[in-house]
Amino acid sequence: MKAKSLHFSKGGDVQPIAAEIGRELQCVCDQIPPAYPCEGEKVVFIGVSMNGKLPGAVDHFCKDLNPTRTKSVAFYVLNNDGNTNGLDAIKAAMKKNGVETVGELGIAVKSSLFKKGLPTDADIKNALDWAVKIANA
Repeated sequence: MKAKSLHFSKGGDVQPIAAEIGRELQCVCDQIPPAYPCEGEKVVFIGVSMNGKLPGAVDHFCKDLNPTRTKSVAFYVLNNDGNTNGLDAIKAAMKKNGVETVGELGIAVKSSLFKKGLPTDADIKNALDWAVKIANA
């Protein structure tokens, strides 16, 4: 399957999930913006750490997507409460460009005052199961 696993976070908390998706689906795993642009992908998995507002680099990258780059995008979001708020505007912009959103997954990672929250093994397995289900659909 032609796919990419891309991620964006300032603290690196999304990278373990992106790497596992890349390993399982045998596809490229890269940061946003990627070293090489998407071309002819069936699905691009985008992992982002955010609380209600999509980071500028991800917003810009997604607005450049079109059907020759990818048919669809699946978002997974890491934050304190596992919500996916803040994706509606970019989903509408991508749909206008002809790119569909095929899934969303929210993952709650708890941060403390002195320690950034990281996904657990259970979170990674949940995200991997979600990605495989999308890839096989």
